[in-house]
Parts: sequence; structure tokens; C-alpha cells
Amino acid sequence: MESNSKQLLSDVAYEALKERIISLPGGSHISIRQFAGEVDMSYTPVREAFLRMEQEGILKWVANVGFFVETIDITEIIQFFQVRECLEVFVLEQVFEQIEEHHIDEMKTINAKQYEALSKGNIKEYQSLDLQFHEVIFRIYGNKLLLEFYRTIRERYMIVSSKIGKWLSDEAFIEHTEYFNGLETGNKEKAIKELSQHINKNMERMKEGYINLIMGNRQSVTIK
Repeated sequence: MESNSKQLLSDVAYEALKERIISLPGGSHISIRQFAGEVDMSYTPVREAFLRMEQEGILKWVANVGFFVETIDITEIIQFFQVRECLEVFVLEQVFEQIEEHHIDEMKTINAKQYEALSKGNIKEYQSLDLQFHEVIFRIYGNKLLLEFYRTIRERYMIVSSKIGKWLSDEAFIEHTEYFNGLETGNKEKAIKELSQHINKNMERMKEGYINLIMGNRQSVTIK
């Protein structure tokens, strides 16, 4: 019982830490003890959250100094989407014949909620729903290790995408519609093509947002 309680506190600390990191630029130092005080939690579960973030590549430990927010560059953004394409296309190919109407309905419902979240400027909710949307085929596939790996890289990506979320557009929802069309008509080739194109177009949007973010930061420094 004590172990479960400890794990729950660690999860709470992790979510709070993720929220904090989203607002920090790459390279920022963040103290375990100071953060524990800010969120009114004990040292141990907060430390576990920091170590989890380090394992996911979101934080970097520097000996005798502490933890720093990792800097994600445009090369890593490209690599992230390359990994996504490899994983998602592979899984879709494996499960295409197992996708049923209720799976498509689930994705459509999530897609509608995503649109609503984006229209309200709720980037966190938008990201969470996007993960749910793309996880559907992974759940059908049933490989828990692959799903865990997919979630890990998406968590890392969410940190940087939250910072450039204001450049997101509703184009993704049109792309999802084309993807649905391939699924509903049983056109495997079209579904795979639309999924692949959606991932690559999303990559281009994120690259553009990243460049705009960098340029905006530079202008702010210049103004100061």
C-alpha cells in the first residue's frame, strides 16, 4: 500500500514537473529541492520524477551541478517524426484488417475533441488527445513494449511542441479526414499514404513553428 502511494506521488510530481518545464527555455537549471518546495511535496517522489524525466531525455544531469532542461534542436524534431513514421506505418500495416467501425468512430470522436481544444487554445489538451488518436492502432496491435516506447518519445516531443503550439493549425484535421476515408473504404494503400503524409506535413509545420520561435526569441533579446 505504501509503495502504491509513493508511486502515485511520483506521478503527481512528474505531471507538475512537466508543466513547469514547458515554460522554461532549453538549458535552464532546475533544482529538485526548490521545485519540491514549490509544489509542497517531499524530496523523494520529486527526485523520482526528475530521474524519470532524465531517462526520457527531457532533463540532463550534470555532476556536481544539477539538472538542466535539454535543448531540442530542429534535427531532433526531424528525427522524432522519422521515428513516428516508421512506428505508425508499421503498426497500421499489421493491424489494418483488424480495424473495425468502432475503432474509426473512436478516432473521429477524439479528432472532434482535438479541434475543439485547438479552437480554445488549449494546447495541452490538444496534445493529449492527439496521442490518444494515434494510440488506437497501437492498442489494437497489442505490443505493450512498442506502445510504451511510442508514448515515451511522444512525451519528450510534447515538451517542445507545447512551446511552439501557437503555430499549430487546423490542417491536421483535414488530413485525418483523408486518413479516415482510407480506413472506412478498406483502402489500405490510401490509409498508409495519408498517415505517412500527415506525419510529414506535421513535421513541416513543427519545423516552421520552431524557426519562428527561435527568431522570436532572438528579436526579444535584441529589443532588450
